Amino acid sequence: VGLMSGTSMDGLDICVADIDFGEDAVAFSEIASACVQFPSDLKMSIWQALSGTTEDVTRTHYNLGRFYAKSTSEFLSAEGISGIDAVAVHGQTIHHISGEATLQIGEPSFLAQDLGKPIISDFRARDISAGGTGAPLMPIVDSWLFRQEEETVLCLNLGGVANITALPARASGEDIIGFDTGPGMALLDEAMMLLAQQPFDEHGSVSSQGTPDEALVEEWLKDEFILKEPPKSTGRDYFGKEWLERNVDKIANWKLHDLLATLSLFTARSVALNCRRFSAIVQTSNVIVSGGGVHHRTVMTMLSQQFSPVEVISSEKFNVDPDIKEALGFAILGAAYLKCIPG
Repeated sequence: VGLMSGTSMDGLDICVADIDFGEDAVAFSEIASACVQFPSDLKMSIWQALSGTTEDVTRTHYNLGRFYAKSTSEFLSAEGISGIDAVAVHGQTIHHISGEATLQIGEPSFLAQDLGKPIISDFRARDISAGGTGAPLMPIVDSWLFRQEEETVLCLNLGGVANITALPARASGEDIIGFDTGPGMALLDEAMMLLAQQPFDEHGSVSSQGTPDEALVEEWLKDEFILKEPPKSTGRDYFGKEWLERNVDKIANWKLHDLLATLSLFTARSVALNCRRFSAIVQTSNVIVSGGGVHHRTVMTMLSQQFSPVEVISSEKFNVDPDIKEALGFAILGAAYLKCIPG
């Protein structure tokens, strides 16, 4: 079982899958999957924990762990699934300092107690302890799922933060590269909360009506994280409410659709800029997109424009559900850990 709750903080993704490792690829059979929405009070406590007191963080850490355990137990029961081997849980990131420190909450002991199975967690901490930046963790999964023998491929995950995996053709012998490019949906979601008291711009319907401020986007692209060379990783603690308040002058005076259109272009252009500067991929055949942002038509349209003539397509075309891809990824990483295969 793979469990993932990402920087969008909308709910818990659950994926139950059979995993089969080959020499340099993974085959999987998805048994069942779901997204369980956070109750409003739990979601609010997670938001508050981003900048809260030690008591706020501690209480939310345990309440979220209880929610993970209850939701997973009820899901497995409802689907009639028994005999699982293990659960791999990412946890909810509330602070991340690239390569230095990271904090995921959602106490895993409740899963262990309720399910009586091994629980694999602390993926980001283990990555930092081994000399990594703590994120992204999907590049090796992308390689196992999507790498081609003769063609180069880019994988893009659009969650709260955007991250890419550059997959050179296996025949080239080149290494894969993975890093966070900057904001995904986080700034758009923050703007919706600030100006419309809504959690997100569904399907990009509001942003599609706006006109982006090109000059402002070009200014934002000078952000120190956007320009930083990889390896690099970031989080909502950087590209969040405080970033908006620092970088959007008189935000309350903006027309919402124009601000969202501008932020959509910033997301798309920062991804493309990072890919061109740092991925060293010239002959990319596809940009394969997963994560909640795949449903944001404005961002997807802008990505297609930025990467043209390279085709930008959903991971669904490769039989990987874009909404469940990261939960599946952690199921795969959990199975890899049990088999002593490095992630």
